[in-house]
Amino acid sequence: MQQESESISKNKTELNKAINILIISCLIWLPVALKSQQKDFQIWTSAAVSKEYNKKFTLGAELQSRFENNVSQLNNYFTELSGKYEITKWYRPGINYRLSRWGDGLGAEQRVDLDNTFRIKMDNNRIDFRARAQREFDRGELSEDNLRFKFQFQHKFSKKLKSYAAAEYWYTWEYAEGFRNWSRQRYTGGLEFEFTKNNSFDIFYRYQGEINQARPGQEYIFGIGYSLKID
Repeated sequence: MQQESESISKNKTELNKAINILIISCLIWLPVALKSQQKDFQIWTSAAVSKEYNKKFTLGAELQSRFENNVSQLNNYFTELSGKYEITKWYRPGINYRLSRWGDGLGAEQRVDLDNTFRIKMDNNRIDFRARAQREFDRGELSEDNLRFKFQFQHKFSKKLKSYAAAEYWYTWEYAEGFRNWSRQRYTGGLEFEFTKNNSFDIFYRYQGEINQARPGQEYIFGIGYSLKID
């Protein structure tokens, strides 16, 4: 009983530490986000479930909603199915399918991703590089192609608590507008906390903005997600 009590107390301390870090980050960046008409504060929420087979192949599903205009309206919601396979300890290919805004009609917005992830582990640190080929469809018509390049660093404080920082860049073909160039950048800092076995929360703060645009939009995002891993 004493060991269980100490474990619960330790988990609460780690979670409080994680929340305090995120709150401080939000207080620093939120005033900046609301100064300009081209800037927007958003909240993203998600719930995900995944199952690993033979310690190599993983299937997953996720529901996500995104609120924009300083969290005054629902901008997007989607369901995403994913699969990835660990060929070696340092290389994992994957595929994702996303159906967005299904309330606007079947297949209103769809997306397919092909991922190649390369990973290096060093003690409690992990470095990932992901190259993604992404194709988007609007009511069955090809609307956009993207190449996305993501760099992420993760540090494990304990079995329960991890932190991460990431940078990502888009190269885009927008067929309707005839646009082809580097189009978007994204920077994220977050914390992952496992509160019970196979159940965890991901809390993050994110900046993303358009580039090579006459009036680039900028978004400041607070996100929280729940994840369940099935044995």
